[in-house]
Amino acid sequence: MNDKEFGQRIRQLREQINLTREQFCGDEVELSVRQLIRIETGSSKPTLSKIQYIATRLGMTLYELMPDYVKLPDRYSKLKFEVLRTPTYENTDLIEKRNRLMEEIYDHYYDDLPEEEQIAIDAFQSFVDIYETKSVHFGKAILDDYFEQVHRKDKFTVNDLLIVRLYLEHLQDEDRTSPRFQHFLDIIQHFPVQVEAIDSNELFILRDVMLASIGILGTKECYDYIPPIFDTLDQIMVQTHDFQKKPILNLLKWKYVLYTNSDREEAQKLYEEAVMFAKLIGDDHLVAKLEESWKGDSTGKV
Repeated sequence: MNDKEFGQRIRQLREQINLTREQFCGDEVELSVRQLIRIETGSSKPTLSKIQYIATRLGMTLYELMPDYVKLPDRYSKLKFEVLRTPTYENTDLIEKRNRLMEEIYDHYYDDLPEEEQIAIDAFQSFVDIYETKSVHFGKAILDDYFEQVHRKDKFTVNDLLIVRLYLEHLQDEDRTSPRFQHFLDIIQHFPVQVEAIDSNELFILRDVMLASIGILGTKECYDYIPPIFDTLDQIMVQTHDFQKKPILNLLKWKYVLYTNSDREEAQKLYEEAVMFAKLIGDDHLVAKLEESWKGDSTGKV
């Protein structure tokens, strides 16, 4: 069954139970009317989660609705996982590695991916483009089409988190009283419950979004929101036994205690621990970055 045939089947089944698209999609948190239109016309390939939602709304099992569903290619899933797990820290070799992985995704898998996966990949690439060019024009169309749906959710998928990560980049010049910034504050309230909602192998994506969120909160001087995020990040690292980003977490903690409590002694301890962890994972480039940042913080006026 190709995409057009599948879309026609969904439309026929929906019309048989006398539901309009608006009625079928309900609050549009799981499936928007615009997404349903694209699926029914065969212009968009739905993900497994979308197919499951549609089947449930139709009163069917997934395999009754689409018995020949094919899961995402294993190689694509591995590439996506590796891209998201590759920290670059402005390291040229790591940046080149990430770019090669992304190139393989776009060259060999992108065109056949479900729409939700394509949007997630494009959101990540837009984030990279913003970071490299310092221009926030990238990814605006993605946010216009998809962020509101994510914002209304209590629990996020990995792909939702990639859209949130892109959204953070568009908040750099946003005033803290703006509606867009308030949406961000709404979202971070849901971070702690995501620890149980997301597969443990994918918690590193939530971790990275939370680390970026602390940077935004610090820049906007919204310090009261930061301690609960620190606690959740500590929980994730202990739960997953993954301390790859421990140096970055410590960097953010030392800046927090310096700029909110002027506690240089505690900041020094956090700095030394950050360097120790960076050395343990063998990242000399990160060690140099930490030392450079500490030099600026410890000699500057707090």
